[in-house]
Amino acid sequence: MAIAVIDIGKTNAKVVLVDAAGQEIDARRRANVVTPGPPYPHFDTVALWSFVLAALRDFAPQVGAIVPVTHGACAALVDRAGSLALPVLDYEFDAADIRADYAPPPFEETGSPPLAGGLNVGVQLNWLERSFPDAFARAQTLLFWPQWWAFRLTGIAAAEVTYLGCHTDLWMPRTGRLSRLAVGRDWDRLVPDIRRADERLGPVLPDIAVAAGLDPQTPVLTGIHDSNASLLPYLDATPCGVVSTGTWVVAMALGGAQDIALDPEQNMLLNVAADGRAVPTANFMGGRERDAALMAGTSAEDADRDIARRTAARLDAIGARGPVHVEGPFAMSTAFIDELHDRLGRDVVAHGEGAGTTRGAAMLVEGFRQSGSGKT
Repeated sequence: MAIAVIDIGKTNAKVVLVDAAGQEIDARRRANVVTPGPPYPHFDTVALWSFVLAALRDFAPQVGAIVPVTHGACAALVDRAGSLALPVLDYEFDAADIRADYAPPPFEETGSPPLAGGLNVGVQLNWLERSFPDAFARAQTLLFWPQWWAFRLTGIAAAEVTYLGCHTDLWMPRTGRLSRLAVGRDWDRLVPDIRRADERLGPVLPDIAVAAGLDPQTPVLTGIHDSNASLLPYLDATPCGVVSTGTWVVAMALGGAQDIALDPEQNMLLNVAADGRAVPTANFMGGRERDAALMAGTSAEDADRDIARRTAARLDAIGARGPVHVEGPFAMSTAFIDELHDRLGRDVVAHGEGAGTTRGAAMLVEGFRQSGSGKT
C-alpha cells in the first residue's frame, strides 16, 4: 500500500501519493490561497480541506497511511467543539501593533530569533489574545499546522517537537520543555500531549472514511514540520549540511562545529529534529526572492547562483561540516548546485524536487527509529 502525504507549503498545497521509498506515484496540487479578511489575512481552511478530501478520494484504493507535512509558523486555536475559535492567521500579516507589548523569552533559552510579522507563533498568540479576547478565551487546544490536519482526520489532538521547536518562542530545545513564555502566559494549558512525529494517532474518523472512500482503519501519523522531514534521512549521516528549499531556503547543520555562536539578527536559530536534538539552522525566503529577481529581469542562472552564494555563507555561519545535501526545487538547478560546490569546496548532493518531504514521510511510516536514525 502507498502513503498519502498531505504537504501544505506556504505557496502550494499538495497531496502526494508515494511508495515506501518515498517515490512519487501521483499527486494533486493547488495554490495555498490566503483570504485577505476580515478579521485579518488567514488561510482558506475550508477550501484546503475540500481539496485534501478530494485528493484522498482519488487515491483511496491505494492509501495505506496518511502523513501531514507542513510549512512552519502556523497554528490553529480550536474550541471545545473541535471548530476553529479564530481563523488561522497568515504569518506574513504584519500589523503595526503585532509585536506591541510582546516580551519574548531570551534567545539563549529558546534558540528562537525575533522574526518579521507572525513568524514567531508566540507573537501570533499574543496579538490574537489581545485583539480578540472573547474568541481566544473559547480556545481549548492549540494545534500546530501538521497536527491540525491530523486532528481533522482522527479527532485526536497532539503536539510534536519539530514544530514546537521551529522559532515559536514556546519551546526550549536544549531542555525539551515548554518555555517560560508559554507557561507564564498560561498557553501551556492549550498545548496537547506531545507525540512522536512517527506515532500513529489513530485511524481516520468514520465519517472521513466514508467521505474519502478510505479503509476505516487507515492510520494517520502525528506529522512533521516540512524542513525536518527533509532532515530525517540524514540524522545518522553526520557531520553533514542539509539545505531544504522552496519558498524558504533552510540550511541545517548536523554534527558540525560545536563552538558556533548563532546570530539571531541573521535569522539563525536552533531547530529541533524529530529525535529531539537541537540543530543549528539559518533560513531566508530564497524561493520568494528568486521569483522577485526573475520578475526584475535577472536570468534564472544568475538568480540561482546568488541564492547559492547566500546559502553557502549561512552553512559556514552555522558550522556545517561534511557533504551538503540539497532537497527541493533548487536541487534541480545546475547553477545552484555548482555555485554551492565552488563556494564550499566539498561534495554537494542534489536529491530532486519533493524528495525531502516525501522520503521523510515514508521514513515516518516505516519507523525512522528502526532505520538507525536515533530515538525519539
